[in-house]
Amino acid sequence: MVDIAEFADAGELSLYFDTKPGQLADLEVVAAAAIQWAQGLKAAASIADPTWEYRVSLVAAKPGSSNWIAKIERSKANDLAQQVVDGWKKVPVIFRLAIGLAVVVPTSAIPTLNYYMGNDGFSETQKRELIEIFEKTSKTDAVKMHRQQMYKEAPRDRKITGIGTGVPTSDDWRPAVTIPSDQFAEADGLFDVRDDKPMARTIPQILDVVLVTPRLENAPKAWTFRQEGIPGTFNAVMKDKKFLAALERSEIHETLRANIPMRVRLQIKQKYIDGEWKVISRGRSVVEVLSPRVD
Repeated sequence: MVDIAEFADAGELSLYFDTKPGQLADLEVVAAAAIQWAQGLKAAASIADPTWEYRVSLVAAKPGSSNWIAKIERSKANDLAQQVVDGWKKVPVIFRLAIGLAVVVPTSAIPTLNYYMGNDGFSETQKRELIEIFEKTSKTDAVKMHRQQMYKEAPRDRKITGIGTGVPTSDDWRPAVTIPSDQFAEADGLFDVRDDKPMARTIPQILDVVLVTPRLENAPKAWTFRQEGIPGTFNAVMKDKKFLAALERSEIHETLRANIPMRVRLQIKQKYIDGEWKVISRGRSVVEVLSPRVD
């Protein structure tokens, strides 16, 4: 047996569809379920560590549509322009497996979660880390929504008898445990009733930016910034009280001009709308100006 903890892979994760013997899964059905899975992975990753940007790319699908393999990568937001090709980095295997399980495993199936990890060569510390990430992400509204939609798509093909996930270690890999089809149904308690109110979150982020438009009058209003090498600009409301007080005293007016570099700590407020996180109106704010310093 190949231990997942020892497997040097390319940042991949698999969504596995078990089928009746000799049967092939319907491509349209599994593709729709796989889309929800991929969106759930991205949502779970962003919740587990929102300081990174994530992308999920389909690498391969096994003939018969039973095994869908995706690559999960991450990049710091202000690295994108400088390192478009090699700026994307592999997500660590523990993190990757944890978010995969968060999307696929019902939150009530903790024994199943433990069974997934039982013989995979992980240390106790790694298992605790995996469970911590799983518990942080699996019960959130965004992940539950994608899990619900995935399990609503799968029953449209009665040949599908189970769904599992994991880190593929060989061409004929299959997960040690799959969620059986008799647990797909909403009546079995797999899904929670969701409120139609949009989900919201706040993401902290430190960015190196260039000041485009300073607001020396009415300073608490939105300031305009851009990132080097990235097209376009963005606005953020200035909420750094120390910085605003220095402006009131005119101590830094002479140093603030267009096109000067700054480092700022942002808070970004988002709502989950139509399958993706979107920044709300006036949702970006500068909570601290790290550079230039205000003494």
